[in-house]
Amino acid sequence: MKSTMAIILICVACAALGQKESKRDQNFSQLYILQGTWIMKTKKGAIGEEWVKMTNDYLQSRGFMIRGNDTITTERVALKNTTEGIFYTSTVEDQNNRQPIAFRLTSALNNTFVFENPKHDYPKKITYLFVNKDSLHAWIDDGKEMPEKKSMFKYSRQK
Repeated sequence: MKSTMAIILICVACAALGQKESKRDQNFSQLYILQGTWIMKTKKGAIGEEWVKMTNDYLQSRGFMIRGNDTITTERVALKNTTEGIFYTSTVEDQNNRQPIAFRLTSALNNTFVFENPKHDYPKKITYLFVNKDSLHAWIDDGKEMPEKKSMFKYSRQK
């Protein structure tokens, strides 16, 4: 009887783990829509993100500014689906001594993906909202501590 109960408990645990992995994989595959180049025009030029799917569990991005004829890389992002969760890891050229900072996916609802790192100085939260296949809104903010400290980016897909 004990061995039967142990087998049942193992099966239940494996099924629960499989459901958790399946949901995480499903959330990550929804992020494939990032693939391509996204641009936001500003008074000083344009800013953008260029995303490439490297594997089924890894997307890579280059953030950039366009000033006149110059394109300047400002950030590199690794978006990874791991057994510990989905992580958005950003390396910004002129911040944190170019050390990567990881943000964990904390919410994935209604085409909105929230990544958070409450221990980071700023930002603490990065949000992506897919308005439609060619419109992406992203923002960074200081989370609950200072929600008014927010930078908004309204990107359009480059065709």
